[in-house]
Amino acid sequence: MTSSGTPALTDLQQSALAGAERTQNGLLVAQDALLAALRRPQPARERAWAERVGQELAKVVDALREHRLEVERTDGLYAEILRDAPWTEPRLRQLAAQLRRLEAEAADLQVEVRRVEEGDLQGLHTIRHDAERMLQSLRDLLSKEADLIYERFEQPPAAD
Repeated sequence: MTSSGTPALTDLQQSALAGAERTQNGLLVAQDALLAALRRPQPARERAWAERVGQELAKVVDALREHRLEVERTDGLYAEILRDAPWTEPRLRQLAAQLRRLEAEAADLQVEVRRVEEGDLQGLHTIRHDAERMLQSLRDLLSKEADLIYERFEQPPAAD
């Protein structure tokens, strides 16, 4: 127990938290860069806009994959939470499913962006909307992870 009443973290828990924090930070950086690219003007420069968006979207895809692999490792964040709190399994399954959906959405969005880069402007008007919706879902996921981390590692144990 620490002086604040929260239990001391094990080395495995500290390692899992550090790994998740590293990949969460990578996601935040990639998210911000994609938002900046999406906000750039596109009229009369659609293909250049799509190219920039595609570059930043690729970084988001990589960051999502890295984060998923990190938190789902056998000694990753989700396993460490589940080890001491098996009742969190439904929430952890939901987070893992949300991560996979985000990866799939990002991959689908990459296809649409490539089409615009190649000159097919049909999907141009939905890219920004779809990307912003995907990023909102990413923010939701990171918030849920932060809540779960706080509940498991920052709050003192309940005195039932």
